[in-house]
Amino acid sequence: MTEGDESCEAIDRSVLASLRELQDAGEPDIVAEVGGLFVKHAPEKISAILQAVEKGDAKGLQIAAHSLKSSSAYVGAMHLSAMSKELELIGRSGTLEGVKDKIEKMRAEYERVMAALEIEIKTADKR
Repeated sequence: MTEGDESCEAIDRSVLASLRELQDAGEPDIVAEVGGLFVKHAPEKISAILQAVEKGDAKGLQIAAHSLKSSSAYVGAMHLSAMSKELELIGRSGTLEGVKDKIEKMRAEYERVMAALEIEIKTADKR
């Protein structure tokens, strides 16, 4: 996805398909469970990123962004994961130069991911 390109889906469906391959018969829908955990815990991760930036805490940014990067990739939010990686690297560099613009873009992508996951969870619950 190029910068400003909104045509890219927020969630990579192939990642969700791979998760569904792990589904055990008779068990709750794995995508709904994993997606639900992301929906539940991602706001805390976003908050930790924002607080780290507000405090000028580069190390805190690195840690919080790393956590969001991993969980985003697990649910197929690959663009959000890539954005989190950028923030993680900024934090690792020890300087927060240019981070505010990246944070705004990440927040917009996060909203897209949350909306897409809510749809996936509702769809999964109807199966």
